Amino acid sequence: MKLKKRMTFDEMATHLIENTGKVANRVTVGRYAKKLGYTVYKPMINRKIRHCYLNEAIREETEEVKQNSKEKQ
Repeated sequence: MKLKKRMTFDEMATHLIENTGKVANRVTVGRYAKKLGYTVYKPMINRKIRHCYLNEAIREETEEVKQNSKEKQ
């Protein structure tokens, strides 16, 4: 799995298992995300808190395409 700018808890847990072989729980996934430079973002959606991880240093493919098109103009 490729790292993205915004990853859900499940995506980060899958990445943790694939790359380290550790058991994925809330603590290990959070430590792994912090080690990779992510910060925790917990929005409430439909009265449930969703755990997401954000990394501003990672650029999305759509952002790169937009910047390349602006540079060409």
